[in-house]
Amino acid sequence: MVVVNMSPNCVVLILAVFACIMTATGEEAAGNRMYLAVFDHRYSATYIGWIATNKPLQNETLFSRSYASYDHHWTALAVDYHTGNVTFHDKENHWIYLSNNFVLEENGTAYSIEGGTSGGVNGLAIDWLAKNVYWVDEGYNWIKMTNYAGEREVVIADVGFEKPSGIACHPSQGYLFWTELGDKYPPKIERSTMAGNNRITIVDGLTEPRSLAVDTILDRIYWIDNTATEINVESSDLDGNGRRTEVSEPKSLGVFDSIAVDEDYIYVVLHHISLDNIIRYYKKAAPNELVYEYNAGTAVKLLDLCVAGPNIQSQPITSPCDGNTCEHYCVSAANNNHECLCADRYVLHSNGTCSFDLSTYHPPFCVIGRSNAISRFDPTFLHYDLPYKAEYISDIFSGSPRHVTAFAIDIHSNLMFYADDFRKEIFYVRMQGGEYAAAIHDYDTGRIDGMAVDWLAENLILYYVDYVKQTRGSMRYDGESLNIKYDVTKPTAIAIDPFARYMFWTEETSPAKLVRSDLDFTNRRELTDIGLQNPTGMAVDLKLNMIYIVGSDSTMIYSVNYDGTIKQIIGRSQYPAIDITIYQDFMLLAEPYNSTSGIVESIHISTGEHEGSINVNSSITAIDVADESTQPVTIPTTKVSMTTISTTSNNVPALETTAIKSTNDESSSSIVLIGGVGVAVVVIITILIIVIICVGLTKRSNRTEPRPEPFARDGPHPNVATVNAIEPPTYESIAAGNEANIIDKKDLGGKEEGLDNAVYMTRLPPPRYAPAANTPAADTGEYVDLNVNAPTVPNVTYNRYLFS
Repeated sequence: MVVVNMSPNCVVLILAVFACIMTATGEEAAGNRMYLAVFDHRYSATYIGWIATNKPLQNETLFSRSYASYDHHWTALAVDYHTGNVTFHDKENHWIYLSNNFVLEENGTAYSIEGGTSGGVNGLAIDWLAKNVYWVDEGYNWIKMTNYAGEREVVIADVGFEKPSGIACHPSQGYLFWTELGDKYPPKIERSTMAGNNRITIVDGLTEPRSLAVDTILDRIYWIDNTATEINVESSDLDGNGRRTEVSEPKSLGVFDSIAVDEDYIYVVLHHISLDNIIRYYKKAAPNELVYEYNAGTAVKLLDLCVAGPNIQSQPITSPCDGNTCEHYCVSAANNNHECLCADRYVLHSNGTCSFDLSTYHPPFCVIGRSNAISRFDPTFLHYDLPYKAEYISDIFSGSPRHVTAFAIDIHSNLMFYADDFRKEIFYVRMQGGEYAAAIHDYDTGRIDGMAVDWLAENLILYYVDYVKQTRGSMRYDGESLNIKYDVTKPTAIAIDPFARYMFWTEETSPAKLVRSDLDFTNRRELTDIGLQNPTGMAVDLKLNMIYIVGSDSTMIYSVNYDGTIKQIIGRSQYPAIDITIYQDFMLLAEPYNSTSGIVESIHISTGEHEGSINVNSSITAIDVADESTQPVTIPTTKVSMTTISTTSNNVPALETTAIKSTNDESSSSIVLIGGVGVAVVVIITILIIVIICVGLTKRSNRTEPRPEPFARDGPHPNVATVNAIEPPTYESIAAGNEANIIDKKDLGGKEEGLDNAVYMTRLPPPRYAPAANTPAADTGEYVDLNVNAPTVPNVTYNRYLFS
């Protein structure tokens, strides 16, 4: 008998290799868990459920359930298996939460790490190595990231999106993947680094890739694609090569909605044509072989699914961000390296530090005209579920101007134009610290009710309509008049499309009408009558080639196509709107409901759903948005690379395995037994080779490298206080003259409804806007500084209740 003296490291290595071989040949690793976001129609409640994947699903009582609520709506989730953190999105209140150890703590707490999302966050991904959370927001058309503590945020990608949907990551390879479902940007799968660099399309020719998942063991991606005739699961390697169909079912079954994978199975959620919600298990080694399915029926809706386990989320001894020098964010990169990122509005330096960018203003921001002020706020605040959001509105000018009737912004020239009806002048101001407004046009006895700019570099022209003088005109940015036409009747709003070279405006005739001409003022054409008596605001949707119109006499929002042949009502505001603008997939409406109060409301363009508002607490007269998304010039295909510590890619070929058919495939258990002489021979030979190598290594060194302490997330934030979110008055109560239900701070009180108990933090995260170096000049009332220090946004925690 031969006795070999081996170091402990070699023993561990032998056992690890043995476990990997058994896993690669089909032996399921213990400990995998399936997580589900569920909406229960019977109780109008939502909850997160989980169950071990090797436990047969016979009825929903087998699920462990937490974070159940009548007032929230979880739509997406992702899991860090090692720390037990589960992140999930709340569609109703627009927060992303991160729980503490989900499985071990029966009465844990989830705290907010991001707020102000749209209702279209349909995908979340966790980088369990660097401890970051990524999400794709269909309403805002971007991918963002924050860390587990919710410290700041950073945009990973925000161009070239129309309808982003699914997202997944492979941290050890440094890759982030996502799907696009739109028409302007055809359905596809894209890939970038975890920092958003080196963005490329890896899979195209798709129809509806709603969701995707990464097989981190075999280095493959899996996605669902619902076509007109089939519902499919496909896969490819990490570069989009080796593409193959794994599952194909007839479209008559319904649609696949969510997907997850582990060592042995593909898990999909099927929304059946009968409205049943079904979880299906397909065997990876035998494509299109249905192993098991669980039918949850029609009483519940399965909104998202993910699977986590120790092998799916492999944890190296040394994580890529251990000992990093990144000031803001550390993200995973290939070959156990990392990259540094800075939060939005900060500049990254080569040593990993970040400094606030004082060189320019920082969009996006919404600009509103109100009594004796021009003010601004971040449009995402419309979606925050916070009380007293008016506190987050800051003044650009105060005291003057007196009465703003129209705005126009050129984001590329960094200019804002506004019409002051008290002074009867059009002003412009450069949107950066230390600038003062300058008058460029005097309209004397007229009234400018609408303005628009042609922001293309070869043009730079300001257009306007004058309601009193009944004219439409144009001028250069310095005020030089170019054209004036007296061919309009009481014009009230104007908008342009610089690409189609069209000008649109409304006229307050009887009935009111929409009119179009070319930008050179020729080819005047009356398009259609409008179902409004007093049209007051309009906006052009450059993506859909539609015009949206609102009026002071109705809460209806009308849309008309460019030739006037299609006219429809696409939504309804809370109060009659005086102006409208567009930000991403939302219409933002300025709605005064009396002489001293008003709101700004966000309504989704496609669905007409109300998705948030902010009470202005003063009269409101005009609105616009400063952001490049509203004034496109070109759409870049890749993101400019940031300073990188390491971006080397590890191009290891994907491992292909073939499993022998199990004799218990019909069992409801998810454990698959793999056998065969060939497998045993491979295992024995591999172990002998490792033994020989380890003996040699033992002779050279018997040192055991110390293992660093595992990641330990800080516990729930301290110092919480229960408060009650307030609602603005209803349109009906204002119309009836009853303003008694307007609540102010002195009416603050705690409440608990059903299973919901939201608590707002007194401990605040870092500010979203850093202060500028400049300070206003004294007593001028004309100074503009858009880099003001906006109020910080409090975190929100959500106490966990077991569903019953």
